[in-house]
Amino acid sequence: MSKATLNLSAIATTIGANLGALTKLEKQATTLKETINKGIVELHTAKAKVGIYRKDGTGCAIATAFVDGCISAGISQGTAQKVYLPTFKQAVGSGKPVADWNGQRGKAKGKGKGKGKSEMSELLIKAFNHDEGKSFEALCESIQQGFDDAKFDTVYAGFIDYLESEGYEINQ
Repeated sequence: MSKATLNLSAIATTIGANLGALTKLEKQATTLKETINKGIVELHTAKAKVGIYRKDGTGCAIATAFVDGCISAGISQGTAQKVYLPTFKQAVGSGKPVADWNGQRGKAKGKGKGKGKSEMSELLIKAFNHDEGKSFEALCESIQQGFDDAKFDTVYAGFIDYLESEGYEINQ
């Protein structure tokens, strides 16, 4: 056998071994997803309510336990709180299994002029274009800061907080 054939055979062996490892990890991932979703159903059945996570530990015990569990497994506090906790909260509330833990991934982020098909988009474009977008940007930054500080746990709650601070009564 030539050196080239031996090198190609070594590459093929490595590919086969890596495929075997990948298959094993995919089976492990499937088992972990099933275990996670069983736990979500248990929490839902027990009528558990997932509240707000606060870094200082004064928030909801279930939210804190979830984020702490993520952190202990190597997930950053910010990612656990901002990306995974909302998905966890929604899943426990609905009792439905989680298919995608990063629900924010793949959401379209449009810019510029749109077709203006909905009333909401017409209202948002007015807010966005007011003061060349500076006011809207400041509002978004304020809401983001409140979210980061765990003052509220959703963007919706941030808008409510802002409107109420401006003296508006919000009917929910």
